[in-house]
Amino acid sequence: MSKAKEFDPKNYRDNPTAIAQYLTEIIEKNDLDKLMNAINSVMRAQNVVRLSKSMAIRRRALYSLFGGEVDPRFGRVLSLFAALGVRLVVKPLPAREKRPRPKLGRPPGFSRRPSRVSE
Repeated sequence: MSKAKEFDPKNYRDNPTAIAQYLTEIIEKNDLDKLMNAINSVMRAQNVVRLSKSMAIRRRALYSLFGGEVDPRFGRVLSLFAALGVRLVVKPLPAREKRPRPKLGRPPGFSRRPSRVSE
């Protein structure tokens, strides 16, 4: 396992490549709290006034949306990513062993009608 990197804001200011790599590493951990903290850190490393203008929302609203006070709508997250110059990419999870599916139909020897016994 690699050690967690210390976040240095200078590396992420106006650097979409570094932002994309950092957020991809966080997303792969599949932890929403860590992701929201990472998005907040990346956002604060930018010129927040310029970022808020490009997203057409107030700076204060941007801080509250990605500061952990409220859960942002998905559209706002995508808007922030576009303003940062990155995009969200969906990849399949690694393959895992699946249980065999049950066979369809009735089990052998099953009959709906009660058998008639001839007398």
